Amino acid sequence: MSRKNGILIYTPEDAARNRWFIEQLIHYAESEGMSLRLCLSDLRAPNYLIPAGTDFLINRSRFSKYSSYAEEIMKPPVPCFNSRFVTGVTNQKYMTYCVLNGEYGIPMAETWEYRRREPLAALQFPLVAKPADGHGGEGVAWIENAAALKQYAADFDAAHPEPTYPFLLQRPAVTGWDVRIYVLGGEIYSAVLRTSDTDFRSNFSLGGKAEVIKPDAEICALVNKIQEIMPLDFAGVDLLRSPEGGYILGEIEDAVGCRMLYQLTELNPAQDYIRYIRSRLS
Repeated sequence: MSRKNGILIYTPEDAARNRWFIEQLIHYAESEGMSLRLCLSDLRAPNYLIPAGTDFLINRSRFSKYSSYAEEIMKPPVPCFNSRFVTGVTNQKYMTYCVLNGEYGIPMAETWEYRRREPLAALQFPLVAKPADGHGGEGVAWIENAAALKQYAADFDAAHPEPTYPFLLQRPAVTGWDVRIYVLGGEIYSAVLRTSDTDFRSNFSLGGKAEVIKPDAEICALVNKIQEIMPLDFAGVDLLRSPEGGYILGEIEDAVGCRMLYQLTELNPAQDYIRYIRSRLS
């Protein structure tokens, strides 16, 4: 098999935070007989970052424009990990809700989208507010009453001057608890239970506790159903518990972080991801 040339796209901010993982991906690409070059996302057209002769794209920028260019414009199309469909849907949380819940019936918390200065409907509290494109628990807030919602909306507008930039409101799930399911090549790779006794968010990066678990049959069935709708090359599927019982989808992390896997397991996700990509290109 001829040597394959790949592009790895990160935002500058995420590249700085994930330098070690980037080095691991590049190292294992070389060991598998491939080249992988880091490119930082910017405001220019995608063709500046994805030159002719590119054989594959690992898009961890969360911007689907790069995958769309590679899959739809370039001739022949360039395989993307994850695909433009996955990146385009999962990094817009309300679209995730509309597609997976609205079109396919995947259980999720009831969700509303609000854009800047739109009137806020009378809703039953408490609620959870979050940016429509946030990740890692950033910008997520517990909304206890109408006054708190009004303040969150005002603060959000001040921080996001774009007139169409939205935030979301959701019915709360069971607080301080979720399961991060790592999916690699369409299969469950690992499962980590995250809990917090001090925060309604259970994110490991925010100080939550984490332990590896064996996913039960209900978790496996739900993840497999999601995978049938939206094939995932490497992503995190975050499941919550509904107050009424059973699991619901919280969100899907397209550019999933791997710190928990390295700290809690003997797995090598960078190597295994590269080997999976190599097998797909054969």
